[in-house]
Amino acid sequence: MAAAIATGREHWNVGEDFAGGSPGEQAACRRLRIRPVQLRSGPHWQFVWELERQDLTKNLPVEEGLTRVGELLGSSFASALLITTEQKLHLTHPPGRLARLRVERVPTPPPVVSHDRAKHREVDARRPWLTALGVTTPEGEVCKGMEAKFRQIHRFVELLGPLVESAGLAGKESGEAGEPLRLVDMGCGKGYLTFAAHEYLQAMVGRTVQTQGVEVRPELVKHSNYVARESGLAGLEFIAGTIAETSVPRVSVLMALHACNTATDEALAVGIAAGAELMLVSPCCHQEVRPQLKAPPVLERVLVHGIFRERQAEFVTDALRALLLETQGYETRVFEFISPEHTAKNLMIAAIKRRTPANDDEARLAAQGLAAFYGVTQQRLAERLGIPLD
Repeated sequence: MAAAIATGREHWNVGEDFAGGSPGEQAACRRLRIRPVQLRSGPHWQFVWELERQDLTKNLPVEEGLTRVGELLGSSFASALLITTEQKLHLTHPPGRLARLRVERVPTPPPVVSHDRAKHREVDARRPWLTALGVTTPEGEVCKGMEAKFRQIHRFVELLGPLVESAGLAGKESGEAGEPLRLVDMGCGKGYLTFAAHEYLQAMVGRTVQTQGVEVRPELVKHSNYVARESGLAGLEFIAGTIAETSVPRVSVLMALHACNTATDEALAVGIAAGAELMLVSPCCHQEVRPQLKAPPVLERVLVHGIFRERQAEFVTDALRALLLETQGYETRVFEFISPEHTAKNLMIAAIKRRTPANDDEARLAAQGLAAFYGVTQQRLAERLGIPLD
Protein backbone atom coordinates (compact mmCIF):
# COMPACT_ATOMS: atom_id res chain seq x y z
CA MET A 1 0.00 0.00 0.00
CA ALA A 2 1.30 3.45 -0.81
CA ALA A 3 2.46 5.62 2.02
CA ALA A 4 1.41 8.70 0.06
CA ILE A 5 0.78 9.86 -3.44
CA ALA A 6 1.63 13.44 -4.35
CA THR A 7 0.98 14.75 -7.82
CA GLY A 8 1.95 18.21 -8.96
CA ARG A 9 1.76 20.31 -12.08
CA GLU A 10 5.07 21.18 -13.61
CA HIS A 11 5.53 24.93 -13.47
CA TRP A 12 5.48 25.34 -17.21
CA ASN A 13 1.91 26.56 -16.83
CA VAL A 14 1.61 27.45 -13.18
CA GLY A 15 -0.68 30.41 -12.64
CA GLU A 16 -2.94 29.60 -15.60
CA ASP A 17 -6.55 28.84 -14.81
CA PHE A 18 -7.71 25.31 -15.44
CA ALA A 19 -10.76 23.29 -14.59
CA GLY A 20 -9.31 19.81 -14.59
CA GLY A 21 -9.21 19.31 -10.87
CA SER A 22 -11.77 19.20 -8.12
CA PRO A 23 -15.39 19.57 -9.29
CA GLY A 24 -16.23 23.21 -9.81
CA GLU A 25 -12.63 24.35 -9.37
CA GLN A 26 -11.67 27.32 -11.52
CA ALA A 27 -8.52 28.55 -9.75
CA ALA A 28 -4.91 27.68 -10.52
CA CYS A 29 -3.80 24.56 -8.65
CA ARG A 30 -0.20 24.52 -7.50
CA ARG A 31 -0.17 20.92 -6.37
CA LEU A 32 -2.43 18.00 -5.61
CA ARG A 33 -1.56 15.83 -2.62
CA ILE A 34 -3.13 12.41 -2.16
CA ARG A 35 -2.82 10.19 0.88
CA PRO A 36 -4.65 7.14 2.22
CA VAL A 37 -7.12 7.77 5.06
CA GLN A 38 -9.28 5.42 7.08
CA LEU A 39 -12.86 6.65 7.44
CA ARG A 40 -15.78 5.00 9.18
CA SER A 41 -17.02 3.79 5.80
CA GLY A 42 -13.64 2.20 5.00
CA PRO A 43 -10.35 3.07 3.21
CA HIS A 44 -10.37 6.22 1.05
CA TRP A 45 -7.93 8.47 -0.78
CA GLN A 46 -7.83 12.04 0.50
CA PHE A 47 -7.28 14.56 -2.34
CA VAL A 48 -5.99 17.98 -1.25
CA TRP A 49 -5.97 20.61 -4.00
CA GLU A 50 -3.52 23.41 -3.10
CA LEU A 51 -5.02 26.52 -4.68
CA GLU A 52 -3.90 30.13 -4.69
CA ARG A 53 -5.54 31.15 -1.41
CA GLN A 54 -7.00 27.95 0.02
CA ASP A 55 -6.89 24.17 0.02
CA LEU A 56 -9.83 22.04 -1.17
CA THR A 57 -10.17 18.54 0.29
CA LYS A 58 -12.21 15.63 -1.08
CA ASN A 59 -12.21 11.99 0.06
CA LEU A 60 -12.80 9.37 -2.63
CA PRO A 61 -13.24 5.58 -2.39
CA VAL A 62 -10.05 3.71 -3.33
CA GLU A 63 -11.10 2.55 -6.81
CA GLU A 64 -12.66 5.89 -7.72
CA GLY A 65 -9.56 7.71 -6.48
CA LEU A 66 -7.20 5.60 -8.58
CA THR A 67 -9.38 6.18 -11.64
CA ARG A 68 -9.27 9.91 -10.96
CA VAL A 69 -5.47 9.87 -10.80
CA GLY A 70 -5.34 8.14 -14.17
CA GLU A 71 -7.57 10.81 -15.68
CA LEU A 72 -5.46 13.67 -14.34
CA LEU A 73 -1.96 12.44 -15.23
CA GLY A 74 -0.87 13.71 -18.62
CA SER A 75 -3.77 16.17 -18.83
CA SER A 76 -4.14 18.58 -15.92
CA PHE A 77 -0.92 17.34 -14.30
CA ALA A 78 2.48 16.75 -15.89
CA SER A 79 4.44 15.18 -13.05
CA ALA A 80 3.80 12.87 -10.12
CA LEU A 81 5.61 11.40 -7.14
CA LEU A 82 4.43 8.10 -5.65
CA ILE A 83 5.90 7.22 -2.24
CA THR A 84 5.57 3.64 -1.00
CA THR A 85 7.08 1.97 2.04
CA GLU A 86 9.94 0.67 -0.12
CA GLN A 87 10.58 3.20 -2.90
CA LYS A 88 9.83 6.54 -4.57
CA LEU A 89 8.61 6.67 -8.16
CA HIS A 90 8.93 9.96 -10.08
CA LEU A 91 6.78 10.22 -13.23
CA THR A 92 7.02 13.16 -15.64
CA HIS A 93 4.73 13.46 -18.66
CA PRO A 94 4.88 16.96 -20.18
CA PRO A 95 2.54 17.66 -23.12
CA GLY A 96 4.01 16.52 -26.41
CA ARG A 97 6.81 14.50 -24.78
CA LEU A 98 7.30 10.89 -23.81
CA ALA A 99 6.55 9.93 -20.24
CA ARG A 100 9.59 9.26 -18.03
CA LEU A 101 9.73 7.17 -14.85
CA ARG A 102 12.54 7.31 -12.30
CA VAL A 103 12.64 4.86 -9.38
CA GLU A 104 14.52 5.39 -6.11
CA ARG A 105 14.67 2.63 -3.53
CA VAL A 106 14.18 4.69 -0.39
CA PRO A 107 12.44 3.03 2.59
CA THR A 108 9.70 5.22 4.04
CA PRO A 109 7.76 4.76 7.31
CA PRO A 110 4.18 3.49 6.90
CA PRO A 111 1.58 6.21 6.33
CA VAL A 112 -0.51 7.83 9.01
CA VAL A 113 -4.03 6.93 7.90
CA SER A 114 -6.04 8.81 10.53
CA HIS A 115 -8.28 11.46 9.01
CA ASP A 116 -6.61 14.36 10.84
CA ARG A 117 -2.88 14.98 10.91
CA ALA A 118 -0.35 17.78 11.14
CA LYS A 119 0.31 19.84 8.02
CA HIS A 120 3.06 18.42 5.79
CA ARG A 121 6.20 20.53 5.42
CA GLU A 122 8.86 20.18 2.74
CA VAL A 123 11.41 21.81 5.08
CA ASP A 124 12.00 20.28 8.50
CA ALA A 125 11.47 23.11 10.96
CA ARG A 126 13.98 21.51 13.36
CA ARG A 127 16.97 21.91 11.05
CA PRO A 128 19.89 23.58 12.88
CA TRP A 129 20.40 26.28 10.25
CA LEU A 130 16.79 27.44 10.61
CA THR A 131 17.34 27.85 14.35
CA ALA A 132 20.68 29.60 13.87
CA LEU A 133 19.08 32.06 11.42
CA GLY A 134 16.32 32.84 13.90
CA VAL A 135 13.46 31.29 11.93
CA THR A 136 12.56 28.43 14.28
CA THR A 137 13.21 27.28 17.83
CA PRO A 138 15.26 24.12 18.57
CA GLU A 139 11.93 22.34 19.12
CA GLY A 140 10.79 23.16 15.58
CA GLU A 141 8.36 25.97 16.41
CA VAL A 142 8.35 28.96 14.04
CA CYS A 143 9.56 32.07 15.86
CA LYS A 144 7.12 34.95 16.30
CA GLY A 145 7.39 37.37 13.40
CA MET A 146 9.10 34.78 11.14
CA GLU A 147 5.96 33.00 9.93
CA ALA A 148 6.01 34.68 6.51
CA LYS A 149 9.71 33.92 6.07
CA PHE A 150 9.19 30.24 6.89
CA ARG A 151 6.28 30.07 4.42
CA GLN A 152 8.52 31.66 1.79
CA ILE A 153 11.26 29.07 2.40
CA HIS A 154 8.74 26.25 2.28
CA ARG A 155 7.13 27.56 -0.92
CA PHE A 156 10.49 28.03 -2.62
CA VAL A 157 11.48 24.42 -2.01
CA GLU A 158 8.11 23.28 -3.36
CA LEU A 159 8.82 25.17 -6.59
CA LEU A 160 12.46 24.13 -6.85
CA GLY A 161 11.93 20.37 -7.13
CA PRO A 162 9.79 20.27 -10.31
CA LEU A 163 11.96 22.91 -11.99
CA VAL A 164 15.16 20.97 -11.28
CA GLU A 165 13.53 17.87 -12.76
CA SER A 166 12.40 19.81 -15.85
CA ALA A 167 15.97 21.00 -16.35
CA GLY A 168 17.21 17.39 -16.30
CA LEU A 169 19.32 17.92 -13.19
CA ALA A 170 17.69 15.38 -10.89
CA GLY A 171 18.88 11.82 -10.43
CA LYS A 172 22.21 10.08 -10.70
CA GLU A 173 21.90 9.85 -14.48
CA SER A 174 22.09 13.65 -14.82
CA GLY A 175 25.41 15.36 -15.52
CA GLU A 176 28.74 13.70 -16.14
CA ALA A 177 29.92 10.90 -13.88
CA GLY A 178 31.13 12.32 -10.59
CA GLU A 179 30.38 15.91 -11.61
CA PRO A 180 28.77 17.94 -8.80
CA LEU A 181 25.72 20.10 -9.26
CA ARG A 182 26.85 23.70 -8.86
CA LEU A 183 24.44 26.24 -7.39
CA VAL A 184 25.15 29.96 -7.12
CA ASP A 185 22.87 32.38 -5.26
CA MET A 186 23.61 35.96 -6.31
CA GLY A 187 22.80 38.63 -3.73
CA CYS A 188 21.83 36.00 -1.17
CA GLY A 189 21.37 38.34 1.81
CA LYS A 190 21.10 36.36 5.05
CA GLY A 191 21.01 33.13 3.05
CA TYR A 192 17.62 31.73 4.09
CA LEU A 193 16.87 30.35 0.62
CA THR A 194 20.52 29.47 -0.06
CA PHE A 195 20.55 27.07 2.90
CA ALA A 196 17.16 25.65 1.94
CA ALA A 197 18.12 25.08 -1.71
CA HIS A 198 21.48 23.50 -0.85
CA GLU A 199 20.07 21.03 1.64
CA TYR A 200 17.05 20.17 -0.52
CA LEU A 201 19.15 19.58 -3.65
CA GLN A 202 21.60 17.40 -1.73
CA ALA A 203 18.72 15.08 -0.88
CA MET A 204 17.12 15.29 -4.32
CA VAL A 205 19.64 15.07 -7.14
CA GLY A 206 21.62 11.99 -6.15
CA ARG A 207 25.06 13.61 -6.50
CA THR A 208 27.31 16.10 -4.74
CA VAL A 209 26.04 19.67 -4.53
CA GLN A 210 28.41 22.63 -4.34
CA THR A 211 26.70 25.89 -3.39
CA GLN A 212 28.09 29.40 -3.28
CA GLY A 213 26.21 32.37 -1.88
CA VAL A 214 27.35 35.80 -3.08
CA GLU A 215 26.61 38.79 -0.83
CA VAL A 216 28.12 42.28 -0.80
CA ARG A 217 27.90 42.73 3.01
CA PRO A 218 30.90 40.99 4.65
CA GLU A 219 29.24 40.70 8.07
CA LEU A 220 26.44 38.59 6.56
CA VAL A 221 28.98 36.46 4.69
CA LYS A 222 30.89 35.79 7.91
CA HIS A 223 27.75 34.82 9.81
CA SER A 224 26.41 32.59 7.02
CA ASN A 225 29.71 30.70 6.78
CA TYR A 226 29.65 30.20 10.55
CA VAL A 227 26.09 28.80 10.41
CA ALA A 228 27.01 26.49 7.53
CA ARG A 229 29.98 25.07 9.44
CA GLU A 230 28.06 24.66 12.69
CA SER A 231 25.17 22.98 10.85
CA GLY A 232 27.50 20.50 9.15
CA LEU A 233 26.52 21.51 5.63
CA ALA A 234 29.43 20.41 3.47
CA GLY A 235 29.81 22.06 0.09
CA LEU A 236 28.11 25.32 1.13
CA GLU A 237 30.12 28.52 1.29
CA PHE A 238 29.51 32.27 1.13
CA ILE A 239 31.75 34.90 -0.43
CA ALA A 240 31.73 38.69 -0.40
CA GLY A 241 31.24 40.47 -3.71
CA THR A 242 28.85 42.19 -6.07
CA ILE A 243 26.79 40.37 -8.66
CA ALA A 244 28.36 42.12 -11.64
CA GLU A 245 31.95 41.62 -10.47
CA THR A 246 31.77 38.00 -9.28
CA SER A 247 33.41 35.44 -11.57
CA VAL A 248 31.31 32.31 -12.14
CA PRO A 249 33.15 29.95 -14.52
CA ARG A 250 30.44 27.28 -14.61
CA VAL A 251 27.10 26.77 -12.89
CA SER A 252 24.17 24.34 -12.99
CA VAL A 253 21.59 26.45 -11.14
CA LEU A 254 21.70 30.21 -10.64
CA MET A 255 19.42 32.09 -8.23
CA ALA A 256 18.93 35.82 -7.75
CA LEU A 257 15.96 36.49 -5.51
CA HIS A 258 14.96 40.10 -4.91
CA ALA A 259 18.06 41.52 -6.59
CA CYS A 260 17.31 45.23 -6.97
CA ASN A 261 16.75 46.92 -10.33
CA THR A 262 19.42 45.99 -12.92
CA ALA A 263 21.16 43.59 -10.52
CA THR A 264 18.67 40.99 -11.73
CA ASP A 265 19.88 41.58 -15.29
CA GLU A 266 23.50 41.29 -14.23
CA ALA A 267 22.76 37.97 -12.53
CA LEU A 268 20.98 36.62 -15.63
CA ALA A 269 23.89 37.69 -17.81
CA VAL A 270 26.32 35.90 -15.49
CA GLY A 271 24.18 32.75 -15.58
CA ILE A 272 23.91 32.75 -19.36
CA ALA A 273 27.67 33.17 -19.73
CA ALA A 274 28.28 30.36 -17.21
CA GLY A 275 25.99 27.96 -19.10
CA ALA A 276 23.39 27.67 -16.34
CA GLU A 277 20.83 24.95 -17.04
CA LEU A 278 18.30 26.52 -14.66
CA MET A 279 17.96 30.13 -13.53
CA LEU A 280 15.51 31.49 -10.96
CA VAL A 281 15.07 35.22 -10.42
CA SER A 282 12.50 37.15 -8.42
CA PRO A 283 12.99 40.76 -9.56
CA CYS A 284 12.81 43.68 -7.16
CA CYS A 285 12.45 47.33 -8.25
CA HIS A 286 12.21 48.32 -11.91
CA GLN A 287 13.79 51.75 -11.95
CA GLU A 288 15.65 51.52 -15.27
CA VAL A 289 12.65 51.26 -17.57
CA ARG A 290 10.09 53.44 -15.79
CA PRO A 291 11.47 56.90 -16.83
CA GLN A 292 11.79 55.67 -20.43
CA LEU A 293 8.13 54.68 -20.83
CA LYS A 294 6.38 56.60 -23.59
CA ALA A 295 2.72 55.79 -23.40
CA PRO A 296 1.17 54.48 -26.60
CA PRO A 297 -1.84 56.67 -27.53
CA VAL A 298 -4.35 54.20 -26.15
CA LEU A 299 -2.63 54.28 -22.73
CA GLU A 300 -1.85 58.01 -22.44
CA ARG A 301 -4.81 58.81 -20.20
CA VAL A 302 -4.10 55.99 -17.72
CA LEU A 303 -0.30 56.06 -17.44
CA VAL A 304 -0.45 59.54 -15.97
CA HIS A 305 -1.31 57.75 -12.71
CA GLY A 306 1.85 56.81 -10.84
CA ILE A 307 0.63 53.41 -9.66
CA PHE A 308 -0.31 52.36 -13.21
CA ARG A 309 3.01 53.61 -14.54
CA GLU A 310 4.90 51.67 -11.86
CA ARG A 311 3.05 48.43 -12.59
CA GLN A 312 3.45 48.92 -16.33
CA ALA A 313 7.20 49.36 -15.83
CA GLU A 314 7.32 46.09 -13.89
CA PHE A 315 5.41 44.30 -16.63
CA VAL A 316 7.52 45.68 -19.49
CA THR A 317 10.83 45.02 -17.71
CA ASP A 318 10.05 41.42 -16.78
CA ALA A 319 8.39 40.65 -20.12
CA LEU A 320 11.53 41.88 -21.87
CA ARG A 321 13.66 39.70 -19.59
CA ALA A 322 11.59 36.63 -20.43
CA LEU A 323 11.86 37.28 -24.18
CA LEU A 324 15.59 38.03 -24.00
CA LEU A 325 16.18 34.76 -22.17
CA GLU A 326 14.39 32.96 -25.00
CA THR A 327 16.85 34.50 -27.48
CA GLN A 328 19.60 32.66 -25.60
CA GLY A 329 18.03 29.21 -25.87
CA TYR A 330 15.98 29.16 -22.67
CA GLU A 331 12.38 28.19 -22.06
CA THR A 332 10.89 30.76 -19.70
CA ARG A 333 8.12 30.37 -17.16
CA VAL A 334 6.71 33.34 -15.24
CA PHE A 335 4.51 32.84 -12.19
CA GLU A 336 3.73 33.99 -8.66
CA PHE A 337 6.39 32.96 -6.17
CA ILE A 338 4.32 33.42 -3.02
CA SER A 339 0.99 35.03 -2.17
CA PRO A 340 0.92 38.83 -2.61
CA GLU A 341 -0.34 39.14 0.96
CA HIS A 342 3.24 38.40 2.10
CA THR A 343 5.08 40.66 -0.37
CA ALA A 344 4.21 42.57 -3.54
CA LYS A 345 7.54 41.45 -5.03
CA ASN A 346 6.23 37.97 -5.69
CA LEU A 347 6.88 37.34 -9.37
CA MET A 348 9.40 34.68 -10.36
CA ILE A 349 11.01 34.06 -13.73
CA ALA A 350 12.35 30.54 -14.28
CA ALA A 351 14.59 29.88 -17.27
CA ILE A 352 15.32 26.30 -18.32
CA LYS A 353 18.00 25.59 -20.94
CA ARG A 354 16.39 23.95 -23.96
CA ARG A 355 17.64 20.58 -25.09
CA THR A 356 16.45 21.19 -28.66
CA PRO A 357 16.97 24.33 -30.77
CA ALA A 358 14.21 26.91 -31.14
CA ASN A 359 13.68 29.99 -33.32
CA ASP A 360 15.52 32.56 -31.25
CA ASP A 361 15.00 35.25 -33.94
CA GLU A 362 11.28 35.30 -33.18
CA ALA A 363 11.99 36.06 -29.52
CA ARG A 364 14.46 38.80 -30.48
CA LEU A 365 11.93 40.47 -32.81
CA ALA A 366 9.24 40.19 -30.13
CA ALA A 367 11.51 41.85 -27.56
CA GLN A 368 12.41 44.65 -29.94
CA GLY A 369 8.75 45.14 -30.86
CA LEU A 370 7.68 45.34 -27.21
CA ALA A 371 10.44 47.85 -26.44
CA ALA A 372 9.48 49.99 -29.44
CA PHE A 373 5.80 49.95 -28.42
CA TYR A 374 6.67 51.52 -25.06
CA GLY A 375 9.55 53.68 -26.27
CA VAL A 376 12.18 51.73 -24.33
CA THR A 377 15.64 52.08 -25.86
CA GLN A 378 17.86 50.86 -23.02
CA GLN A 379 17.62 47.75 -20.88
CA ARG A 380 20.57 46.21 -19.03
CA LEU A 381 20.12 42.55 -20.03
CA ALA A 382 19.65 43.49 -23.69
CA GLU A 383 22.80 45.59 -23.44
CA ARG A 384 24.78 42.74 -21.85
CA LEU A 385 23.60 40.37 -24.61
CA GLY A 386 24.39 42.80 -27.39
CA ILE A 387 20.76 43.03 -28.58
CA PRO A 388 19.81 46.57 -29.73
CA LEU A 389 16.35 47.81 -28.77
CA ASP A 390 16.29 51.07 -30.75
